Amino acid sequence: MRACDPSRTPGRTSPLDGWRVIAQPSALDRMKVPRGAAVVRISPDDAFVICAVGPGAAAPVVKGDPFAIITPEHGFAGALLSAAEVELLALHHIEWELPARRPALAQGRIDGVPAKLDIAKDGSALLLVACAARAELEDRLA
Repeated sequence: MRACDPSRTPGRTSPLDGWRVIAQPSALDRMKVPRGAAVVRISPDDAFVICAVGPGAAAPVVKGDPFAIITPEHGFAGALLSAAEVELLALHHIEWELPARRPALAQGRIDGVPAKLDIAKDGSALLLVACAARAELEDRLA
């Protein structure tokens, strides 16, 4: 079963549903997203909007870019990490430095597996990993 909520179980991720939105950065800045959605800005012109997808589900709305691409995205799994869990992950599984300024999106290899950390101001984070690499990351973090 697909989910809109990241896992809260340490060491486990949940597949995430959402929308991939690729548009001019200024259009993404003004994007309207469904109520309760979480937005991960992957790059200035690329966002992952975590929310329900499918019949009856609302999609993000992007105005100001007639060539915007808005398409269902099912390629990520995620886990919510507390600030303490992020620090332990960095200490034992990450060879690169986490950004000091927060909020921030950090990406690199975690135990050799490409992943992203969407780090909040308080140091907690959403860990994102490609579904294809999900089992490998979970095995290495176990």
